Amino acid sequence: MLIVALLSIGFYLFASVLVLQQFFSSQTHTPNRVLTAAWLAIILHMATLGMAIIQAQSVQNLSVLNVASLVALLINIGLTSISQRQNSWILLPFAYAFAMVLLFSNSFTPSHYLTSLGDRPGLVAHIALALLSYAMMSIASLFALLQVYLSYQLKQRRKLNLQNVPPLLTIEKQLVRLLQIGGVLLTLSISSGFVFLDNMLAPSNLDKAGLSIIAWCIYATLLWGHYQRGWRGQRLVIMTLTGNVLLAVAYFGSRLLQNML
Repeated sequence: MLIVALLSIGFYLFASVLVLQQFFSSQTHTPNRVLTAAWLAIILHMATLGMAIIQAQSVQNLSVLNVASLVALLINIGLTSISQRQNSWILLPFAYAFAMVLLFSNSFTPSHYLTSLGDRPGLVAHIALALLSYAMMSIASLFALLQVYLSYQLKQRRKLNLQNVPPLLTIEKQLVRLLQIGGVLLTLSISSGFVFLDNMLAPSNLDKAGLSIIAWCIYATLLWGHYQRGWRGQRLVIMTLTGNVLLAVAYFGSRLLQNML
């Protein structure tokens, strides 16, 4: 598993270097080598996770590091796919760096949280929807941060290599589209929790459910304000990042606190 993880890290690093070279150069972007390295890294990342999570036929290791690495994998799949259609390559090194850190940490400091999901398809569906919604909102947050960066650079009247950076309007449209998809997934995730989990509102899960619902309200308000009141720019960014932080605390906060205690 260690060799596969290190190979994945190597391909992620190679893809990131290629993207940064193109971003800081005046050459037209050629994504073929980037995509080849990126998809090889993703496939190896997937194989590493498969070996780390599947401990036995009926037992899975859903440790914090494994779940975080799975989220990073979903983010990389989504962001790499988006970059093939739109000019958002500059976001890839940041997403890939997060995956590299998690792969390295999981290889040398493995943790265990063994559970069995084989006979609980409803729980599997709930977890999958939760992770997909968080990954989608995390990608939206990356676009929000890119929008902040470009807005700042334009206000400072600094010359940008625009052929390797998407226009602000394109970034905002993609951000809103991601929020829509993530909002649907988050709605399904919360709904499936009430349907398939007997202890959704138990004291041990109340913080997760409460923060997830608050984040859902923020995203729903944001989309309503965007379409009905024309909310854009800074308000769009702040609310997107706030919702993402709440989801991160909901999904990982309690588990991390338990581990520290």
